Amino acid sequence: MRVSFRELERAKVLARSRLESSLSHESVLRARSDFHARRSPRPCGLTVHPGLGCSAQCAYCYVEDMGFDFGAIRPYALTGSELAYALLSNPHFFPTLSGTYLAFGSVTEPLHPVVLDRTMSYLSSVSGWLGNPCQLSTKFPVSERVAARIASLRGSPINPLVTIVTLERSRLLEPRAPDPALRLESIRVMRRAGLKPMLFLRPIIPGVNDDELDDIVSAAKEAGAYGVVVGGLRVTRRILERLERLGLDTREIRRRLTSKPVGAAQVPVATEDLKREAIEEAKRRGLVPFRSACCANTYNVLLQRGVRVPCAGLCFLTDLCTSCPVNCRGMEVEVDEEDLRYAVKRLSGEAPEEVGVAGPVVYVRLKAASRSRARRVARELRALEPLIRKRVAVLARGGPCLSSG
Repeated sequence: MRVSFRELERAKVLARSRLESSLSHESVLRARSDFHARRSPRPCGLTVHPGLGCSAQCAYCYVEDMGFDFGAIRPYALTGSELAYALLSNPHFFPTLSGTYLAFGSVTEPLHPVVLDRTMSYLSSVSGWLGNPCQLSTKFPVSERVAARIASLRGSPINPLVTIVTLERSRLLEPRAPDPALRLESIRVMRRAGLKPMLFLRPIIPGVNDDELDDIVSAAKEAGAYGVVVGGLRVTRRILERLERLGLDTREIRRRLTSKPVGAAQVPVATEDLKREAIEEAKRRGLVPFRSACCANTYNVLLQRGVRVPCAGLCFLTDLCTSCPVNCRGMEVEVDEEDLRYAVKRLSGEAPEEVGVAGPVVYVRLKAASRSRARRVARELRALEPLIRKRVAVLARGGPCLSSG
C-alpha cells in the first residue's frame, strides 16, 4: 500500500472547495467555528456527535460526568453539509477511504428517534462528500427501513456496532435502553440488508456481567454478527456510587481499580483477564474478536470493499492487535521521503533537516531545535501517524528521539 500526504491533502482541498460553493456564508461560518472543526481524533477515530446527551441512563455510563444531559437527548446544531464542511476545516482530518476514521455515538445514542434523521443526514454527507470509514455504535432497534437507508450509502463503508453488555440484568443496568432481544434482532435485520454488524461487548464489569460473556457472544453469533469488540470499564466516583445504589457488589471493581476515583476523572479498571476470556469465546464461536473499535472498522472495510487497508489506530504495532483477517502486520506501507518532508512542513511549520523511514517508524530530525520546540513538533505530527500508518519520532539536533505517540 502506498500513502501520499499530498494526495490526501489535495482530496481535502478539492472536497472543501466543492462543498463551500454549495453552502451559504452563514453555514460556512457556523461550520468553521464548530468543535468538529478542531477536535483531535481519538484512537477509534474522530468522534462525530449527531446529538448531545442520552436518555438511556445506563448505570456504567460516564456521559453525565462529561457534562452532558443524562436524562434527555437533543439533535446537534449542524446540518449534514455543515458537518462535512466542519470536518474538512479540521487540520487533523483527511477524507477518503485511507483517511481519518469517524466514530458516531460516543456521547449520545445515534439511532434514538430524536436524532435519527440528523444521524442519517451526517452519514449521507460523509458518504457523499468524504468517503471515510464510519463506525456507528447503538443500543436502539434498527428497522428494515433504517438498515436499508444505511446500506444504501455507498460512498463510505459503515460499520455498525450493537452494544450488548448483559442479557439478564439489562433492566437494572440499562433502565431506559431497549431490551437486548431487540438489539439482537437489529443484528439480524442489518445483516439481511447487506451490512456487517458486530457486537460491542463493552464495558465488561467485573463481578457484575462477567458471568454472562459466553452467553452474550453466543447470542450475537446466532443473530449473525461478524465480529466482537471487547472493552473494559472506566469508572468515576459517581459511577461507583450509582452501581452501589442499585445493590450491586462493587468489591471486585474496587479491587481492580488502577487508582482512586476523584471527582469526574475516569479511572480504568483492570479487566485484561476477562477480555482474554471473551476473545477466546469469540474465537470458539467463529466470531472475529477485536480489542479496539478501530480494528473492527478496519475489518469492515475489507468486508464491505474487499480491500485491505491497515488500521488507522496503529493497533498492529501494539499488543491490541488480535491478528484479524486484514493482517495489518503483513502489509507494507510505502511512503516517499520527499512527501514526508512536505507533510512535516505543512503540519508543523518546520522544515526538517532530515527525514528517514525505518520499518514502522518515521524519523524526523529538526534543524538546531530545542527539546521544547521538538516536543511541539511531535505533538503537531500526531495527525500524520494514522495517515501514513507509522509512528513518527522527532529528534532535535544532538538530542534523543521524541515520539509523537
